Amino acid sequence: MREKSNFSLFHGPQRTCVGCMTQDAKAAMVRIAVVNGHVEVDFEARRAGRGGYLHPTLECAERFVSSKVKEFRALRRKIDRPERLEIAAAIKLRLDRNSKVE
Repeated sequence: MREKSNFSLFHGPQRTCVGCMTQDAKAAMVRIAVVNGHVEVDFEARRAGRGGYLHPTLECAERFVSSKVKEFRALRRKIDRPERLEIAAAIKLRLDRNSKVE
């Protein structure tokens, strides 16, 4: 299982990761939003619509893609494999960019 982040030491909103299914601080996760019927990564967490949360790690992105869950309660929608791969690719791209900056 994934360890909780340092953000969870603060008393803030908690969310459950749709990849590893553990609770953590909302600030430690990336939001996935359903906008106009399309699922997309909402890095700024400002998009309207239903949303779920995912840790911004390769491990959680891969678990999300391979999950046997068909419909995510947080999103009230089924997410098929191509959409999951698209979300995982966006998170991986962001992780690659951030690692090059450091």
